[in-house]
Formats: sequence, structure tokens, C-alpha cells
Amino acid sequence: MKKIFTLILFSSVVWANTVTFKGEEVTLNSKGLKVGQDAPEFFAVSKNFNEVTVGGKKDKVQVIAFIPSFDTDTCKLETIAFNKKISEMKNVIVTIISKDLPFSIEKFCHDNNIKNVVTLSDYKDANHALRYGATISAPAFLEGFFSRVVYVVDTNGKVAYKEVVKEITDEPNYNEVIRAVNRLSY
Repeated sequence: MKKIFTLILFSSVVWANTVTFKGEEVTLNSKGLKVGQDAPEFFAVSKNFNEVTVGGKKDKVQVIAFIPSFDTDTCKLETIAFNKKISEMKNVIVTIISKDLPFSIEKFCHDNNIKNVVTLSDYKDANHALRYGATISAPAFLEGFFSRVVYVVDTNGKVAYKEVVKEITDEPNYNEVIRAVNRLSY
């Protein structure tokens, strides 16, 4: 029994990222993608229930941000900040993904005048986020939610920047995201 526990503990350290939520340890499903790897293409659902392709090769640099819920203060601040800061840049598409239902995303966007970023729901099949290492696997009360993870993907579909925010209630480092985008934008 002790060997099984040791193997499980070792597996979570090797294959998963650990962050915190209000100071308590949270385990993500994996370490996610590395800089230089392909950002796999996946589908998520728009507020109008249309499937939208995220990741892969595109004619624009992609910022892909996974968040726990548009209904939290930090997620609201992050979405508004991305709507203002990065969306004004040329050759960039910012996509923010949660597991919120499209109905609530539509209300959130309307109430906060979000027009410059793409807001999507992965409520149907969060397996997509699993490949990006954004899904929380423990503790049980947060299991299945997304952590706060940001990727910048170049036009060839390669990960150029990654940030796993260490405290879920903190915002990402916008300046670093902008620097990564600026290195790729033309």
C-alpha cells in the first residue's frame, strides 16, 4: 500500500503542476504544453453556441487564456484587461475560455462591454483543456474547473510563451504576455 501511495505522489509531482487557491495547494491535471511544442487545435463554444477553433496554425498570433469562471472578480479583471490591452494590438486574437455556460458568458460580455476578445465555453468537453494542463484535478471541490493559465501561440501553431499563474486568485503578468506577443507580431 505504501508503494502505491508513493507512486501516486511521485506521479502527481512529475506529471502535474501545483498552484494555490487562497493559499491552499491545488493540483492541475498535467504540466501542459511546453514552449516550442505544437498548440493542438480544439473546439470550444461561443456565446451564440457556435463551435470555434482554438489553437493550431492561424494567420494571427493567439493568446489563449483559461480561467475558472467569468463570475469571479479576478476573471472579470483579467478579461477586461485583455479586452483593453492586448486586443488593440495588430495581428493578435485573444481567446478566453472557461467552463461557464454560453448564456452566462453572453451576459458577462454585455454587462462589461467586452467586444475585443473572444470568450468561449468548454462546457461540453473539457478534455481539450486537459492537453493544455489547465484543468484542476484536486482538491475535489475544485475538480474539473480551469486554473488560470495563459499561452501565446505563434502563427505556425507553436507555443511561444506560457504562464501558469501560481495563485489562482491573482491575475496573469500582462506585461510578459504583451512582450511575448510583441516578439511575434508583425
